[in-house]
Amino acid sequence: MDLWEDDLLLDDDFSDEEEESEELCEDKALDLAEDGFADWADASDGAPENERLEEALAEERTLELESELEQDEHPRDYAAELEDEEEEAAPTSEKRLKREIRAEALRRLEEAARTESDFLSVVDEWNKLDRNRERRERDHENLRGDVPLEFQAVPDPKIAPMWMNLPRFRQLCQGNFLDIIFSCPYELHQLTANRFLSKLFFTLSDEQKEVLYYLFVKQYSTTRLAAIRGQSDRNIRKLRMTIQKKLQRRMYEHLSEKLEKDYSITLREREFVEEYEALLQTMGKDAVIHRENKTKPRKKKAALDDDKDG
Repeated sequence: MDLWEDDLLLDDDFSDEEEESEELCEDKALDLAEDGFADWADASDGAPENERLEEALAEERTLELESELEQDEHPRDYAAELEDEEEEAAPTSEKRLKREIRAEALRRLEEAARTESDFLSVVDEWNKLDRNRERRERDHENLRGDVPLEFQAVPDPKIAPMWMNLPRFRQLCQGNFLDIIFSCPYELHQLTANRFLSKLFFTLSDEQKEVLYYLFVKQYSTTRLAAIRGQSDRNIRKLRMTIQKKLQRRMYEHLSEKLEKDYSITLREREFVEEYEALLQTMGKDAVIHRENKTKPRKKKAALDDDKDG
């Protein structure tokens, strides 16, 4: 969950060379406009970039097809592997004991490794665990690369309407409809594959779900959301702060518990724990990590010049 809105700033300070180059580009564009076919962009200009994106897109489709074939040939019963509510509430369970036994066997194998062949055996075991984890992720997630969703979309369609080129519609045509079905504040817990986050979002009140959904998923501004809800901007920002405190505190407790049990966490989660611990020492219970604003402040040159003239 993590990450979305920045202001775009334009620098008005142009050099003489940049102005001359712009004038040449404008003259060239006027000359090309005289020809009826000159307004079409030459396909050879962006050929290397398009070829790279097409290759990446073909690779994504190949991986998606391989994942579907693997699921069809070797289906897995995840309900039999995961613990149900009764097993989670029980102090011990057969599935939990199996996991702990496998983890203990791997730990002993690591500690007993002395020769090169021993370490290769340890590496093979970790590779096997990684392959199983990656397969579970592929079964439940739509993994994509860096190919933008708007690639190969018609900028100004004449036959197909513009809304058919939107990323959401293209996802729907590909069968990735879960994001559309659960695109609702009250179904927010269905938009994440993380079990802990899903339960955490589910415990929020309806008001908190609405604010969290529109501010962090839809990327509405606090002013816009305040107008929709009929509240003040200050009230929305205060409610956002309350939600952030609650979620970050619960996430810190969850990750700290995992670290105490020597469970592995991601680098991003580890950075969050370190940053939150530093804030706890200075801010106490009011500790909250604010999103960084990387937008540079605007230069009010005109106002400064007026002050100097005055």
